[in-house]
Amino acid sequence: MSINFKKYTLLFLFLISFLNITNAKPTANKSLQLVYEKLLKLKDYTAEVNIRSNIPLIKIMPVNAKIFFKQPNQFKMIAKGIAILPKQGFSDLANILKDSNSYLAVLAGNETIEQTTTQIIHLIPNNDNNDLIIGKFWVDTKNAIVLKSQLTTKSNGNLLINYQYDAAGKAYGLPNHLLFTVDVKKFKIPKAIAADVNKIKSASTLTANQAKTGSIDIRFSNIQINKGIDDKVFKK
Repeated sequence: MSINFKKYTLLFLFLISFLNITNAKPTANKSLQLVYEKLLKLKDYTAEVNIRSNIPLIKIMPVNAKIFFKQPNQFKMIAKGIAILPKQGFSDLANILKDSNSYLAVLAGNETIEQTTTQIIHLIPNNDNNDLIIGKFWVDTKNAIVLKSQLTTKSNGNLLINYQYDAAGKAYGLPNHLLFTVDVKKFKIPKAIAADVNKIKSASTLTANQAKTGSIDIRFSNIQINKGIDDKVFKK
């Protein structure tokens, strides 16, 4: 992203904030910090996941896996088979939100998602070296959870993420269903798949009639929250 484009983006978002919402910046920051504070309640968890990937030109069978997470950023997945698991928006949400001084947050209105009114918040990192260029979050302020996000990143292009929660998950900001929509041309394919170039066309060869986006559907089951996980699990 060029410097000029970023300046124009910042100006545009400031104008939205000024014209539509009084004192928008503190309100936006407060909403995101409440989301972050809820995520901190999630000390650790384990879960079984089913991952279904639908990426144009690539055939990937559904995969069952087990994942482990422990604060602040320990994450491990054990899977039989090849699993595509985007890092952004999955285990990095707390890292994105943890330092409110590292980003500019601006309210951009409201939107109803499945009968829930959400605040739309734009997030722009202050550091140009950040992989995240700009984020857009649809926040359920009543429950302090994110229902949808759109991340524009240097490494994977655009990621649209839809989150669903059960009752227990809402208490910790832990979804039990994630649906990613990815930019096929920019999304990083695991080396195990990318190496098989004689069987898979490059994403850059997509024709006008072929889908430019793919999806990754992740469903959680047997979730165990705050039961304690030995650090040795992440070192194996």
